[in-house]
Amino acid sequence: MTAYLAFALYALVVVLCLHAFVDCVRTPAARVRHLPKPVWLLLMWMAPVLGGIAWRNLGKGPAR
Repeated sequence: MTAYLAFALYALVVVLCLHAFVDCVRTPAARVRHLPKPVWLLLMWMAPVLGGIAWRNLGKGPAR
């Protein structure tokens, strides 16, 4: 049972990181806040979980 829970946790982390990375790549530069897009991508590459959470909460501006 714990193996399934560990697998589910790892799968959740991978999905979060991939979603944030693809979302950052597809977001127009005009909607990116606080940092330039290459810095966001580098942050997500170097610290995937922290970068993904930061992108979700701070990186993308509201749609116009």
